Amino acid sequence: MRAYSEGMTRQPVRAQSPDEVYALLRRAAACRQSVAATYDGLPRLLCPHVLGRKSGRPRAFVYQFEGTSHSGLATTTEGSGGWRCLAVEKLSQAELQAGAWHTEPRARRQTCIDEVDFDVDAQPEEDPQ
Repeated sequence: MRAYSEGMTRQPVRAQSPDEVYALLRRAAACRQSVAATYDGLPRLLCPHVLGRKSGRPRAFVYQFEGTSHSGLATTTEGSGGWRCLAVEKLSQAELQAGAWHTEPRARRQTCIDEVDFDVDAQPEEDPQ
């Protein structure tokens, strides 16, 4: 498992198309699995919650729990984290990660995505065995 922390860099990997990244995010959301990715050149660990389109462009509404951001990462009682609306075409080097699913309460109505394709909260949780 590759996790991010201060000073860590990612190794170069094969470029992914936005469709490949979107499919990986959907698989991660369906399995409630976290994702390591680079967004706008910065490493992030996130859990995708809602996938779809805004003005016809693919978007992901995610809970980012580690990594960096141009706007910073809020500190919560559980550590750090916050909701982010990400343009899928700006995500790269996305890979599934082992570990806990991260989330916190969110407003029922999000404005990140107009056309929802997948919402983890609308899916039944699987019983891990």
